[in-house]
Amino acid sequence: MRVLLAQVSLLPEILSKKISSWQLPSLAARNGFQGVEWLDRLLPSLKHQVLRRLGDLSREAGLGPGALSLSIPYDAGPSRLAGSTQRCLSLLEACPDMGVSVVRVALARSGANLGHLLEAIASLRTKQARQSDPLGWAGRLTYHALVRAGMARDHCHAAAPSPHPKAELDRAARCLEPLAKRAAELSLTLAVENHWGVSGRPDDLLYTVGCLKNYGLGVCLDLDNFYRDQDPLAGVSALAPKTVHVHYKAHGGDPRAEASRLNYRARLEALRAVGYAGVFSLEYEGPPPGMSGARQASEVLRAMWEPGSSPT
Repeated sequence: MRVLLAQVSLLPEILSKKISSWQLPSLAARNGFQGVEWLDRLLPSLKHQVLRRLGDLSREAGLGPGALSLSIPYDAGPSRLAGSTQRCLSLLEACPDMGVSVVRVALARSGANLGHLLEAIASLRTKQARQSDPLGWAGRLTYHALVRAGMARDHCHAAAPSPHPKAELDRAARCLEPLAKRAAELSLTLAVENHWGVSGRPDDLLYTVGCLKNYGLGVCLDLDNFYRDQDPLAGVSALAPKTVHVHYKAHGGDPRAEASRLNYRARLEALRAVGYAGVFSLEYEGPPPGMSGARQASEVLRAMWEPGSSPT
């Protein structure tokens, strides 16, 4: 199996500049990962020539193809949606040079949320400045403060919403179509994550992905992104046939006990039952040090997926 280190696993260290993006490929390789999943807002730059250097470093570290995590505000107004779409398309163009073969997309709402806040802060800077440094010092400080306050992680285990109207799902599919078309032209695997809201119900996500089946759009399955009144195993089983990328989320503490509590083994077996052979990304959301937590969780994941493997 191939397990990638999600850049977000080292979020506090990256935002405080204890670890730089340039160090990540070698750190990932030394800790047993086969690649890196980059997060768009944590990239050191949006300039193609700079992103190419990340690919060079990954290859020099002996890593295989990595992944990139994007988000798009599907319900935003025309101007904001056009800007977000262009930004995503530009990053897709850079993926081959970055050594990225899999791209995850989250369908974000345009209301009050972390992404919108960071966008608003970034909009106060020039376009050239945003290209050179996506977050900027103000965005980095804000993001870091929210991390320290525990407000920048995924804690959306509320009750499931009602099924979304088909018109809203069709709108989400339309916003994804330019990305799906370009990803197919670039031979990239593009996947929409079960990331709450319009993509939080398996039936809704499958409908949206099905609208773009001609482009090979798939599902990025986060094994723990299910509402509290949903049956996670049923959700995994429903999404598994369309899954092309998996996020394995760890929250800190004892990774073996957590895997047992969340019944991760059964969820992985549901993937195995449909012949899943894609990559896994390890997302660690516990306290620092992130690398240690991610490595320990990855060992537990491997022990459950690979016969004969055992966590150290």
